[in-house]
Amino acid sequence: MGFRHRLVVFVCLLGLGQVASAQNADDYRGGWTTGDAVNGAPRTYQFSIRGDVVRGIYCTYCSDAATLAFVDGKLAADGLTFTVTHVKADGSAAFTDRATAKSQDGQLVVTGTLGGPGAVKFVWTMHKDKRGPDPLPVPVSVLPAGPPVPAIQFAGGGGGGGRRGAPPPYLQPAPWKQLTQNDLVGVWIGFGSGINKQFFIVRRVGNKLRGMVCGRCDNPYTMAALDDFEIKGDVLTFNILHEDWGPGSLPFHNQVTAHVASNEMRITTQQDNQPPREGGPGGGSSLMGPVSIESTAGNRDGLK
Repeated sequence: MGFRHRLVVFVCLLGLGQVASAQNADDYRGGWTTGDAVNGAPRTYQFSIRGDVVRGIYCTYCSDAATLAFVDGKLAADGLTFTVTHVKADGSAAFTDRATAKSQDGQLVVTGTLGGPGAVKFVWTMHKDKRGPDPLPVPVSVLPAGPPVPAIQFAGGGGGGGRRGAPPPYLQPAPWKQLTQNDLVGVWIGFGSGINKQFFIVRRVGNKLRGMVCGRCDNPYTMAALDDFEIKGDVLTFNILHEDWGPGSLPFHNQVTAHVASNEMRITTQQDNQPPREGGPGGGSSLMGPVSIESTAGNRDGLK
């Protein structure tokens, strides 16, 4: 074989190697589900990836806060390697799952060993939820990349079902509380009613707080990890880690600033993929709680 032919073959093989290694974080980030129950329950992962650092959440029946566990791992050229830490009420580790994940033909093949009694080995083939994310009042970006989810249309145009004029001013129910972790652990509920209401679940993990938000809680697109909690006096900040859906470019952090009075958490938000609002954050929203982790046991949202 002549030099020119050898060069052509080498270039072709190099090209094939580049195609084979063309995966990136977008092939893994966001929510994945088994859909139906496997090994006794449905399985959901939500991966947040920045550089090669992977973190996120795992749950089975995700509106049952006791099933929430926490992902930590690394992204490499051939996939993800990660652990899932299941925690006790005091934040100490109950047991740890160990797993790898590889993207194959738009699905995610997760192989590993469940912690706890029996150390069960598993292989799960997971997928994105076919329903996609719920519409918001603005167009929503989604992964895998595709046309934006169109904005929901309210009766009478604009938001609030055609409500006219400015909303009434916010009336603070009591002085803001000087916060500790004990004030925050549990489930905070807001943004609607029925299956679409949102659960903000906060748990201790070691000496930190981590959590998730879901609503509805049977669709991995409508959930996200909560992380980067900081408490300074009466001010709480944390990030909602948007990976595969949300307004604007993906991924992004939606930073929450919160105060607590009585059983109300008052929150304002600012996305890091949007310019700061003129005049500072808007009026904000309220979450009610905290409901104890144990009181949500038995909640069952079947994944599709």
